[in-house]
Amino acid sequence: MDPASSVATRATAARGAVSAGDADPGAGADWQRRVVGRSLEEARRRSIDRGARLIRAAATVLERTGGESLTVQQVADEAGQSLRTLYQYFESKDDLLLAVYEEAMRTFAHLVRSAVSGLDDPVERLAGALIASGRLPGLHDRAGVDRGLSRLRLQLAQADPGLIARSQEPVTAVFRELVEAALASAGAGPAEVEGGTYFVVALRSSFSLSATLGNEHGVALPDAVDLSRFCLGGLGIDRPRSWFEALDARLDLAGEDGRSILRRLARGAEPAP
Repeated sequence: MDPASSVATRATAARGAVSAGDADPGAGADWQRRVVGRSLEEARRRSIDRGARLIRAAATVLERTGGESLTVQQVADEAGQSLRTLYQYFESKDDLLLAVYEEAMRTFAHLVRSAVSGLDDPVERLAGALIASGRLPGLHDRAGVDRGLSRLRLQLAQADPGLIARSQEPVTAVFRELVEAALASAGAGPAEVEGGTYFVVALRSSFSLSATLGNEHGVALPDAVDLSRFCLGGLGIDRPRSWFEALDARLDLAGEDGRSILRRLARGAEPAP
């Protein structure tokens, strides 16, 4: 092989090696990966921040109207953004409302956990969580402030119950954990946890809807202590009403800023992870 042919062969091989290196994402320099990683992380952070601002704006509108009305234009105006920008982050009004509901459920779960944080006994923690979840809607200084969330739940449930189940998972997880611990403390088996959790969260949810949107059953609405006592009784845990009343007085319910979930979202208060 003459020198010219040898050089041409080596050049072709070198070009092939470079092309192979370019095609292999693992062959790049470390600084390239770091730059790309930082760029993607910064874009992700900006997207989440912008989405959070739109959620806060939607919560503000819902809180202001008591859930009576909300348009995407109102939300965009409240956030100081254009409709085009809003639709870059949420594909529809329902998508935005679902995001508000998801954040509201995270906040509600945090408030319930906080309310029983000073209790050590597993049965007391479950009973206290049920009382707290029943008390929170009635603590607002403005009537009907959580009607927006209740109406929102009904609207979303009609579209896709599975979305509601996923959105409510933070709350369901709290009560599943508390039911499991309470049943274990009372000597019950683990097989009863799922069924017990279902009945507890279903009854709590029905109680909340009646308390916020109106009682359609034609009988007197029980109070939060009755709700807790009935749920524990259904799990086979019997305590006198005086026990629940004394527990009610010990609960650490949130202060003014935490009493309205929508107001908390509107102000940007973040629940603990």
